[in-house]
Amino acid sequence: MKDRKKRGFRIVFTLIGVLAVVLIGLFSFYMLWERAPDLEPVAPTAKPITAGESEKPREEDAGLPFDTQRQDGVYTILLVGNDDGNGNTDTIMVGRIDTKQHKMDFVSIPRDTLINVDWAVRKINSVYWGSKNNGGTGIDALRNHVKRLIGFDVDCYAVIDLSVFMDTVDALGGVYFDVPQALDYEDAGQNLYIHIAPGYQLLDGYQAMGVCRYRSGYANGDLGRIDMQHQFLKACAEQFITLGNIPNISKVVDILSGGLDTNLSAANIAFFLRQALQCKSEDINFYTAPASSDMVGGYSYAILELWDWLPMVNEYLNPYDTQVGYENVDIVYWDGSGYTATTTLQGAWYFQRPAPAPKPTEEPVTVPSPEPSAEPFPGTEPTEPTEPPVVIVSPDVKPTPPENTDTVLVGGIG
Repeated sequence: MKDRKKRGFRIVFTLIGVLAVVLIGLFSFYMLWERAPDLEPVAPTAKPITAGESEKPREEDAGLPFDTQRQDGVYTILLVGNDDGNGNTDTIMVGRIDTKQHKMDFVSIPRDTLINVDWAVRKINSVYWGSKNNGGTGIDALRNHVKRLIGFDVDCYAVIDLSVFMDTVDALGGVYFDVPQALDYEDAGQNLYIHIAPGYQLLDGYQAMGVCRYRSGYANGDLGRIDMQHQFLKACAEQFITLGNIPNISKVVDILSGGLDTNLSAANIAFFLRQALQCKSEDINFYTAPASSDMVGGYSYAILELWDWLPMVNEYLNPYDTQVGYENVDIVYWDGSGYTATTTLQGAWYFQRPAPAPKPTEEPVTVPSPEPSAEPFPGTEPTEPTEPPVVIVSPDVKPTPPENTDTVLVGGIG
């Protein structure tokens, strides 16, 4: 009897030993297979861009405006979502992945962000398909415009369509998420039907897509949607880095490597997923570019707040030892009296803001009738409202930023 028990224990221990060897072998193979992306030396630049050269590398882009020594183990990535049903890239996010400190930061650029170009609708979300419709790749043009907003080129990019997003969520077994309000919206033209009750629940891929695309019910429109996307992605990150989701890495790698438009290989994707597993949930964070809203030329734009934007770029995105400054970006902003740019403002006539209308008084003011006179009554001479001039700032002259340059985080998730 004792011999039989001993034999049973030996068999169990042998099986455990074999299983451990297999797991160690698979892990070792995985570690040898995964690979960090190759980094190419990239020059931060600040060159104005016209419609005809949105994707073409130019000779002057090869100059190095400042020392480009990279921080060790830091990578940058551009994440793009085709999510409006018309081909526009309504989700644009730039991320920095620090594999030494095990931190990931992502900053969303609002889809209506004004860019310094000379064509009609100057929103950044129209760049991708505008390029595709004119025979370009789409991502090269968008990457070039993002470069001008952040001061440097990103290392990696990934364009995510709706089916890949939904398949990834399903591969994770769904995502538990606390939906803050009832989401109800239908658009037959986009084949979009969103009906999600509020409350904590397990969302499948299709429901998750609805949560991330919904925006019609938010008072602040697209910024409300960005905030919801950040909350959902934070929930995804927290659930992915739990031990229960480690077996799903291979599924996610297969889906992403087979469905993305990206310059990442399957081994690169596996590398970044493993980096995510090494992060704590509080070290994966999402922010929104600081911007104000304004109607310009009949269109609603998000105008980057330059002196809040630059500190955000340097704190959360910049992979270089040297800080990105005013001279390294190409941004249109309001300087208090007119629209200007950090380089040469393209189509300056378009960016004049009308003079504000006079503020009505609460109580009507009664003015005594003057005595008849040949001279007009003082103060009644008609005056014409004037528009503030458009100020063009030379790229060689750096303006003085306001004293208070604390970064403003709009819709960020800490």
